[in-house]
Amino acid sequence: MSEATITSLPASAISDTDRANAEQFIAENEATPLAAALRQILNAQNRGLTVDLITEDAEITPNQAADILKMSRPHLLKFMDHGDLPYRRVGTHRRIKMSDLREFMAKRDAGAEILANALHGPKVPLVASAPLSPEEIAELRDL
Repeated sequence: MSEATITSLPASAISDTDRANAEQFIAENEATPLAAALRQILNAQNRGLTVDLITEDAEITPNQAADILKMSRPHLLKFMDHGDLPYRRVGTHRRIKMSDLREFMAKRDAGAEILANALHGPKVPLVASAPLSPEEIAELRDL
């Protein structure tokens, strides 16, 4: 596995000249993915936020993953121990591939959306509720 490629860019790190050059690039290349990424970086920087860039093949520590997910490390370790979030051991330390973390986040977000829809969806009388299809039950089990 590769070393984690993690770059932090504090809000104060971009000079006025760099900002002007980035804005010019964005204006000249509006439809490109790079311009969209630069626009997001500049917007975050304008709000005083530090931007962290992590490559897809990077391996991160449970502490870093917990920070990204905005949860405690012990809570994250429960997901890892139950097999919900894959990891590998490097000696006695655990490492999580960024691609696995992104997949975990997508599943977690999908589960949260299903739950929110179930809790806050339109009120229908229970007798009029249709039973869940086998696909819906399988999807809920995968969460």
